[in-house]
Amino acid sequence: MPSAKELVTKFSDLKTLPHVALRLTRLVNDERSTMQDFEEIIKLDPVLVTRLLRLVNSPYFGLINKVESIPKAVVYVGMKNLRNLVAVEALRNLFRGGEAENGFSRKNLWVHSATVAIVAEMIAKRIFGQEGEDVFLAGIIHDVGLIIEDQLAGEALRRACGVYDPSKNTLVGCEQEIIGCDHSEVGTLLAKDWRLPPEVIKAIRHHHDREKKYPLTSITSILQLAEYIAGKLNYSPIVGRFDPLPPHLVRHVRSMMANYKVIMRDLPGEMAKAKDLYDPNA
Repeated sequence: MPSAKELVTKFSDLKTLPHVALRLTRLVNDERSTMQDFEEIIKLDPVLVTRLLRLVNSPYFGLINKVESIPKAVVYVGMKNLRNLVAVEALRNLFRGGEAENGFSRKNLWVHSATVAIVAEMIAKRIFGQEGEDVFLAGIIHDVGLIIEDQLAGEALRRACGVYDPSKNTLVGCEQEIIGCDHSEVGTLLAKDWRLPPEVIKAIRHHHDREKKYPLTSITSILQLAEYIAGKLNYSPIVGRFDPLPPHLVRHVRSMMANYKVIMRDLPGEMAKAKDLYDPNA
């Protein structure tokens, strides 16, 4: 059975984040970076320029006046949102194709990832008063390990999905038994290769860890909350199946139930606004 490292090595030989995406990620992590640095890199990718201008003029940002220049678009979007946009563009093609089997499909996984990203950002902002950009990035990329497994160990992944039953076992447990590793391990190694922020990497690694009590305001806990809400709304990567919340997060949700009901009420509208961002056919 392949190890997580072997899967990532094979995958990296085939596909990686575009050069532009890697450079933007490094700029975000460099305090000396300027908006001009971002503009110069964006100009290297005409498709990204088109997508950036389309996004900044979409309901997602809700601007009154149309933006037609790269400098203004970068200012309105911001460095971290720009990084997230590039990550979405880089990942969109990876999630295309593949037939549904045992409840799993790449399309379902992409919609799940987008839903988790949007919900996680809403939780970060509305519940904890945080900036939501890193949380959004963690949401959109947290299950990328499943895509690698699907491409390189597809038959084994589908067998793992077939025996996954939240009342009896966990998805990562089924993956470890049948594939030899799980998507959290695989995604973590890839995120390290892509030099994503440490807290994002940590959340990818531990978003299925129900044993340890992570701080409520951590990206890991917010990701777990968002995954659970997405599952309750039928946006799970494996149709009809998702892991339960850790006990301390159950208590947290109960203590703020009114706030979470508002988030669930507002989610369809937020997803409609973000359709240009996550729609697999966009």
